[in-house]
Amino acid sequence: MLAALVFATVLATSQMGFDEAKALADRNEASLDRATSAQLVEAQGKALHQAVAACARPDADVSRFTVVLSLNADGSTQASWLQGSTALARCVRNRLADAGLAGRWTTPFYTSFEVSFDGT
Repeated sequence: MLAALVFATVLATSQMGFDEAKALADRNEASLDRATSAQLVEAQGKALHQAVAACARPDADVSRFTVVLSLNADGSTQASWLQGSTALARCVRNRLADAGLAGRWTTPFYTSFEVSFDGT
């Protein structure tokens, strides 16, 4: 029974579109208390810095993109979504998904990274 429930949850997550995942991330992030929000922002900053450093190239297309992750309780990634199609966006999404996000999170926990290199 438990295996069927887990399978159904994973299947539903894998069929979810970017817009739905982003809306869940926005709701999750808005519901956090101040301390947990600060923990999230710090973890996101570290993860994004590492991903961009690994993916950056002098000739990279730095168009805006957004990554959404669905995290397991231990911070590992259950699923990821990307709005953006550049090589940099795909690389950063893959790095973020591979690394997960340090911390302990409610399951599933959706969070997003809105990336812009032009200050907006």
